[in-house]
Amino acid sequence: MRTFATVFLASIASALAYQVTSPGGAQGWTTSGPNVLKWQRVDTDPLNFTAVLTNVNQGVMPLGDQVLNALVDGTQGQIICNPPSGGWPTGDGFRVNLAHDVQNLDTLLAQSTQFSITAPSSSSGATSSSNSPT
Repeated sequence: MRTFATVFLASIASALAYQVTSPGGAQGWTTSGPNVLKWQRVDTDPLNFTAVLTNVNQGVMPLGDQVLNALVDGTQGQIICNPPSGGWPTGDGFRVNLAHDVQNLDTLLAQSTQFSITAPSSSSGATSSSNSPT
């Protein structure tokens, strides 16, 4: 019974903390320009965090985790993330970690679900032309 109470309280505590709402799952990012990071927080969460792009596949991110924004004001609810140096990597299995600060990147306040970073689909310039005889 004691274990159940501990697990139950831990699940309640995790539900009342920072939560990344975008990106994640079907809501991925693209390689063109900046991308938006959105989250929710409660009053007891720290006021600031550091946003970190990560991927367990080192082939996708050979230089390791990339700090996207440091000292983010958590009360904003969203920020624009500019590409890391070298541009956005592409692939699957990315996550954005909300880390405590730059010195404690392994101390996570929240983590997005996995998402993809893809090149934007090109829809401009796809006009059809007809070459009808005159």
